[in-house]
Amino acid sequence: MRSTVLLSGFLFLVSVTALVCETAKPCTKEQAIRAETEASSLPSWADVHRSFERFAQCDDGAIGEGYSNAVARLLSDSWSSFNQLNRLVANDRTFEKFVLHHVDELMSPAQAQKIVDNARAHCPLHATRLCKAVITRIKEVPAGPPGPKSGGAGT
Repeated sequence: MRSTVLLSGFLFLVSVTALVCETAKPCTKEQAIRAETEASSLPSWADVHRSFERFAQCDDGAIGEGYSNAVARLLSDSWSSFNQLNRLVANDRTFEKFVLHHVDELMSPAQAQKIVDNARAHCPLHATRLCKAVITRIKEVPAGPPGPKSGGAGT
């Protein structure tokens, strides 16, 4: 009986491991180049979502920094598009995790404060949960960027 339980547990772990390995897509060199080219200049949440769907497996290093830049810029300078983000994350929780992951130390303190102020003062009623999640994430992030942001002085 004990050996049957152990065997069942082992087979379950093997199948879960196989599933995880099967769903983890590698980032090809071509994908990395395309992702890095577009990551920091995505003009809308729909564009960020499309890029996420194509290149999430490439979200590392300079590409990740580009996504962080786009997320900080959209949240701080394009708050009027927050409804679009809310609709996208309502249908794709993995995208929500991606966005919140990119609310990080690369944003400036001014951006972080502007995002918090908007989330508190201008949060759409149907987006309260997401506004709270953004505020919570900003509170978790160490204050200020670790050094100069890429893109020149003062950015």
